[in-house]
Amino acid sequence: MKLSLYNLRKGFRYLKNYGLKEFFIRLKEKGEPEQISYAEYAAGHKVTEAQLKIQTKESDKWSYRPLISCVYMGENREDALAMLEQQSYTNWNLTCINKLCTGKEIELSGEYVALIEAGDTIEPDALYELAHAIAFPKETKQSGIHWEEIGKPDLIYTDEDVRCPDESKTTETAEPLLKPDFSPDYLENYCYIRHLCCIRKTVFLQALKENDGNPAIEELICRAAKQSDSIIHIPKVLYHTKAEHAPRVEHASMAAGSHEKKQPLVSILIPNKDEKASLEKCITSIRQGSYRNYEIIIIENNSKSEEIFDYYKELQMQYPDIRVVEWKPEIPGTFNYSAINNYGASYAKGEYLLFLNNDIEIITKDYMERMLTLCGKENTGAVGAKLYYPDDTIQHAGIVIGIGGHARGIAANMCVGQVRSDSGYMYRASLRQNLSAATAAFLMVPAKVFREVDGFCEALSVAFNDVDLCLKIRKKGYLIIYEPSVEAYHYESKSRGQEDTEEKVRRFQEEIEYMRTHWIDILKQGDPYYHPGLTRYRTDYSLGQK
Repeated sequence: MKLSLYNLRKGFRYLKNYGLKEFFIRLKEKGEPEQISYAEYAAGHKVTEAQLKIQTKESDKWSYRPLISCVYMGENREDALAMLEQQSYTNWNLTCINKLCTGKEIELSGEYVALIEAGDTIEPDALYELAHAIAFPKETKQSGIHWEEIGKPDLIYTDEDVRCPDESKTTETAEPLLKPDFSPDYLENYCYIRHLCCIRKTVFLQALKENDGNPAIEELICRAAKQSDSIIHIPKVLYHTKAEHAPRVEHASMAAGSHEKKQPLVSILIPNKDEKASLEKCITSIRQGSYRNYEIIIIENNSKSEEIFDYYKELQMQYPDIRVVEWKPEIPGTFNYSAINNYGASYAKGEYLLFLNNDIEIITKDYMERMLTLCGKENTGAVGAKLYYPDDTIQHAGIVIGIGGHARGIAANMCVGQVRSDSGYMYRASLRQNLSAATAAFLMVPAKVFREVDGFCEALSVAFNDVDLCLKIRKKGYLIIYEPSVEAYHYESKSRGQEDTEEKVRRFQEEIEYMRTHWIDILKQGDPYYHPGLTRYRTDYSLGQK
């Protein structure tokens, strides 16, 4: 950050508004480097010879030393042996095969199977890390916090990098794939857990049998993952793959199939204050969709203009599926997003609730069908959409917990400012996946789940109420899904105004403290869907300092 008169004045204003503590946090954020190189990152994570010797000595004394059968998919046994003989963990054996078919030709005496493709390599501590996760699953640190108990794993996977020859030099370039913890919806379109993958033998053989002679490693791994009760991610680059073996996207992210034919009733909840033009655009986009079984509940709060009340009357006369309910705050003129939506939800008759800001313009015609298909799955707790600014840059591609910026380390929308067509790091902007949270500006939640978690927390009147809602849903064991094939423009809180008064700044500070108090575990340990090696100061999934 350059020192200038402008920056000094800006810093003093920030200090005055937010206080000394937040000033230093922001100063640290500004002082962070734009991005570190992968060479720098890799150098900081390289295991030393001394550490390898300690690993061998330690693992030789374990009371339980799982035997790992390394299946090398290539005929060059000498190369495979040379690589494996460097491993710090010694309880392994090797089988070389041409391809994966029925499994009859594969000799497996180990309890677990580690898959290695011909020409790829693994780090010398790779088998130690796998064995440690098997022998001590509760001690295994994943990318972030998981509330479910981790049992003895059926499947373990690690991070990897993709090696490509550099045409201008004699060396190689490498692209790191730093992965989230297990995300079943992400896996449906992108076999991101491909390397290094280690599978319990019983699960591996069953998946191989069901693979019906298909030699594709992606299909086998996906089948094994679906059959696994416990999956562990080791957030370390332990595998180096050739470009032709890198995970690839099988097809575009789309909600699979259509929802049940009966078409359940959806209650669309839209808070509104004045802003006729925005609301009109929002409702027009709803009605242009292909789904018909819905009700629209407009939650009127603090409007002043006669124009908006005339528009309400016009809407209700024209459309019998639109109702207007009036929320009255205890203190006249105050705004509480959580209380407003909870009030509106109390009038909802639908099996599903669709929370929608009045400044949303929906682009996807079959948005409702897509969201219902996902929201109707047994373990789904909420489905969020992909949102754009009017200039076709990304405003929301899911939310990660613990990112800095304006929220000072609580949470942030991802891929902000990237162009609409940008698929993002590891396709994170463009593929359906599980995340810890999504914005309530466009969020579908089963009504029973919303009631189960007692709705929005009214102590969070403006900020983080959607993050808190999603974390409560996650803690109950449900998944949050980000579905990028459901798209909309978001014109960003036109009716609420900016955080530009002393009262609003103080309220924001209180909401930050609420989140820190109630969600300290995930804030300290990290978001499970965000790798610890990625930045905490930007939203572009670039490398961090760790």
